[in-house]
Amino acid sequence: MRTVIVTLNDQEFEIQELRSRANAAWRKSLQEPFEELAKTLETGLDTVTVADGAGIANIIQSAAGLIIGSVDKVIELLLKYAPHLEEVAKDAYDSELMDAFVAVLGLAYPFGSLISKILATVNGQKQEQMKQS
Repeated sequence: MRTVIVTLNDQEFEIQELRSRANAAWRKSLQEPFEELAKTLETGLDTVTVADGAGIANIIQSAAGLIIGSVDKVIELLLKYAPHLEEVAKDAYDSELMDAFVAVLGLAYPFGSLISKILATVNGQKQEQMKQS
């Protein structure tokens, strides 16, 4: 199990990685808001040219509600992953909450550690080859 330390209101808090099924359920909860934004943009872009100012304005207007509410949605998703932060989150800065969300993404999508291990292995092999040369 991995953990991350986040800072909210000048205090450090630990967030623990959820077990596989809980992580999968949380990742699924990300799908709807991001699909909605993608569909809005995709639908608008199909019919708009770069020279079509009115069309671009319509896309922005359609997506505005989604984008404006995105900070609140991200905070909601963060607190769903780490409900023990709910009370402190009330007085936290949005920037702190966004950083915490990014840290949670690292727990929910552990590819970062996998990539780091692969790169370390590749670099180790390169160093070994250089020693042998």
